Amino acid sequence: MSSEKAKVRAERSEARETYELLAIAAWVAVAILAINVSYFVGAEVGGQTFQSGLDFLPILQAFTIGVLKASPTILIAVALVDFSFFFHRCGEGAVFTERNVATLKGGADSLIMAAVLSALVKPFILGIIGDPDGGKILDFTDLALGVGLMGIALHGFGTVLKDAVALKDDNDQII
Repeated sequence: MSSEKAKVRAERSEARETYELLAIAAWVAVAILAINVSYFVGAEVGGQTFQSGLDFLPILQAFTIGVLKASPTILIAVALVDFSFFFHRCGEGAVFTERNVATLKGGADSLIMAAVLSALVKPFILGIIGDPDGGKILDFTDLALGVGLMGIALHGFGTVLKDAVALKDDNDQII
C-alpha cells in the first residue's frame, strides 16, 4: 500500500514539475512574441520616420498601423499569459477551480479574437486606410484558421472543465 502511495506522490510531483515547465515555456513564448511585435511596429515607425523626418502625425499613424498588423500576435501573447497562469496554478495543485475555468476560457477567447482580427478586421481596416497589405475582405490563412479552431476547442474544453469543477464541488460537499 505504501509503495502505491509513493508512486502516486511521484506522479503528482512529476505532473507539477511539468506544469511549471509549461508555465515557463509560455512566458518564453510571450517574450519571443513581444520581440516580434516590436519588430512589426518598429518597421512601420522606422520607415515612416525616415520618410517624414520628425513629423508626429505620420509617425503616430505608422505606429497605429504597426500595432494593427501585430494585433493577432499581441492577442496570442495575451492567451499565452493566461495559459501560463493556468499552468502555474495547476502546478500548485489547484486544478479544478472556477478561476482556472475562467483563465482557460479567457485564453481561448483571445485566440478566437486573434483569428478574427487576422482574417477579417485587419485586412478590412488596412484596405480602408490604403495600406498595401490590406484591401481583402477575407484573409483566411491556415494560421488564422488554426488559431481560431484551437481557441474554439479550448473554449469547449473550458466548458468541460467547468462541469468537472461543479462535480468536484458536489463531491467535496458529500465527504
